[in-house]
Amino acid sequence: MKIGTSKKYICLLLAAAMVFIFAACGSGKKLPEFDDFPDSYKDALPENAEDGLTLHAFNWTYREITANLENIANAGFKNVLTMPVQEPKSGGSQWWAFYQPLSFSIGNNSALGTKADLEELCSEAEKYGICILADIVANHLATTDDEGKEEDGTPTVSPAVAEYEPLIYRNRNEDVDGIGLTFHHNKNAGGSGSETQVYAYGNLPDHNTSNPYVQQRMLSLLKECVDAGVDGFRFDAAKHVETSSDPDYPSDFWENTLEKAKEYYREKTGKELYVYGEILGSPSGRSLSSYTKYMRVTDDGFAAQFKSVFSSKDPAKILNAVLKTDDPKQLIAWVESHDEYVTSNTHYSDIRVGKYWSVIAAKKGLGGLFLARPTDELTVGQIGSYAFEKEYVAVSNRFHNRFFDADSYESADGVCYINEKIKEGDQGALILNVGDIDPEAVVEVPVPHLEDGNYYDALTGYKAVVYEGKAYVKFDTSGIAILTRSKDIHPQLEISERDCSFTGDLELTLTVINSEESYYYFNGDKGSTYAIDGTKTVSLKDHVKDGKVDLTVHLKTGVNVFEQTFTYKQVQLIPGAFNVINIPEKYFSGDYELYIWSWNPGKWSKNYEIKDGVLLVDTKGMEGFLIGVFEKGYEIKNPGAWDSGVIKQSPDFKGEILKEGFFDLSGF
Repeated sequence: MKIGTSKKYICLLLAAAMVFIFAACGSGKKLPEFDDFPDSYKDALPENAEDGLTLHAFNWTYREITANLENIANAGFKNVLTMPVQEPKSGGSQWWAFYQPLSFSIGNNSALGTKADLEELCSEAEKYGICILADIVANHLATTDDEGKEEDGTPTVSPAVAEYEPLIYRNRNEDVDGIGLTFHHNKNAGGSGSETQVYAYGNLPDHNTSNPYVQQRMLSLLKECVDAGVDGFRFDAAKHVETSSDPDYPSDFWENTLEKAKEYYREKTGKELYVYGEILGSPSGRSLSSYTKYMRVTDDGFAAQFKSVFSSKDPAKILNAVLKTDDPKQLIAWVESHDEYVTSNTHYSDIRVGKYWSVIAAKKGLGGLFLARPTDELTVGQIGSYAFEKEYVAVSNRFHNRFFDADSYESADGVCYINEKIKEGDQGALILNVGDIDPEAVVEVPVPHLEDGNYYDALTGYKAVVYEGKAYVKFDTSGIAILTRSKDIHPQLEISERDCSFTGDLELTLTVINSEESYYYFNGDKGSTYAIDGTKTVSLKDHVKDGKVDLTVHLKTGVNVFEQTFTYKQVQLIPGAFNVINIPEKYFSGDYELYIWSWNPGKWSKNYEIKDGVLLVDTKGMEGFLIGVFEKGYEIKNPGAWDSGVIKQSPDFKGEILKEGFFDLSGF
């Protein structure tokens, strides 16, 4: 067996082992030597969802979340938030389609996967101590398009709703079945009704959430999710659903849905359901407390107050940032939400996000939501970023998990924000340097609550001595120092591509950091391993077996072990056309009609060929295209206009995807 030793790791060990003499600190003080504190702490996720941090798996399928559960747990996330689980418009080919649901049941014709996939995810997540949170859209259902209106000017409900919710659809405009109107038709409502009676965004039909039948269907969905293994919910557009204390249009929606679901979950598991609602800004004409008695709510303004901290170099901006309520346990905060990311033209670097995240993760009682960014094309079913597992994120998560119930002391000094954590038998601190970083300098930081002794930065392994209320700290370029009494740091892997398909050959770049023992092997053959020393390029073409390559990477530092297998499929392209591979066979069975919609010129056609299960498209002159699935026998009357009769559509094949010449549509 060939074992590699990272040079970077050796350097860190040498730095950590030094007894620092800080003449450069200005005081010329020589610090005493201390024995390390006794330390038996092992990284672990909190027992309860409410005590942990949440990863928003934006645009991920259930199977993609399942495949990444080990990494998610290793990165310290207790909870994972899915996309909305209801049947989505057009099968959920675009991210926004999930926020236009067709049903109050778990979708089986969804780009996320099937109900069985969700059940499998929840079952596997339990093995890692992870809780799955389902996104729920209660306020509205899908519309026909951006312009469709009923005679009274309210949005038109998509006819596709009728397949899944026939009573809700049939009673949309008048009470046909004696169950009452199922959608609001009060577009001129004032007071709180301006938010709860009309949804002013995206021409979406607003549910009559006071209707007992609508409430019954919502409760059915929540119970169905609990039965599938879901441990909590996010309610989209929660402030647009009235409460029983609303001054103008009160209803018992939350009592008859969420509160009963909580009872159901408690009886089933003995635990408390974890719930939060999306409330951007403040609810009109109502107190936030009318919602916090049911759930946590989003604090979209917390991080915004200190995002200028690195330009101003003033850590007091963090210290003075105000939460929406006096109780952080009522709130969920983020660095960026999916809406903010999608609509913004500028995005922070991954490391800048990590710095802001460290503040949220350390804030006592505050719930944190970390966005797993989508691809540039916003492709559903493709993971856009693995920044969630970067060590500068993971150390903040582990710090949160270690000290979520500890006393917390925040302060600011010079260019450093400090959050000290004190609990019986354990102490630590987050120190965020918002100034210019000199990696060679030692910074004196006041930590009046920490006991004198040796602490270690969980990110770098550097030793930081605490003496007489001061910590003597070295920062790497991230500016994040997470001080704990644990000496072992986690090994890190950076890999250029993972779990993808390729043609011909694929060269991967593997980079290991902070690893004592580093090697990889192919296709399960542990008898032939290859060392990784720093960075290494790996070619896959000579290791293909049965059309794929399994690459396993093993890293170890002290007691911390990282081992993961990545799978790569080799694709043999049919020349002369764009190849869409692994389309589920049911779409070729004759039970559906497949059309392609070309972009520029925009038109529907069947100008494709199916060969050996591969859909071939001549893309010359096209900006790109997508595949539309229609019911058997469906004919498109106007090929030059978008046809809303589509029951499912693929992602857009544009840009870099088109250049690659193929797309793997597995799971479509």
